[in-house]
Amino acid sequence: MAQKAFKMKTGVKAYSEDGNVVAEFYSVKRDADKLVIDSRALGVMRMDMVVPLAEVLRSFRVLLGWATVSYVLLIPYFIVKNLFRHRKS
Repeated sequence: MAQKAFKMKTGVKAYSEDGNVVAEFYSVKRDADKLVIDSRALGVMRMDMVVPLAEVLRSFRVLLGWATVSYVLLIPYFIVKNLFRHRKS
């Protein structure tokens, strides 16, 4: 039985280096041992992406990599930096 999805009013967007939206994620729900992600690719094609348990486990290598860990640790710094940047403008 599928879990109720966590839905957002506006999706989380992923951008390319030139600033174009390449993906937008709207909700995540669990269906047995799989994650189902409601998303839109390239602003055109809305789809449900199914991530099986084996791929979720493999993703921990990416999530626990130094780049991700250091980014999470630096989030307070980025927030303060952006606050000062907006005050100067």
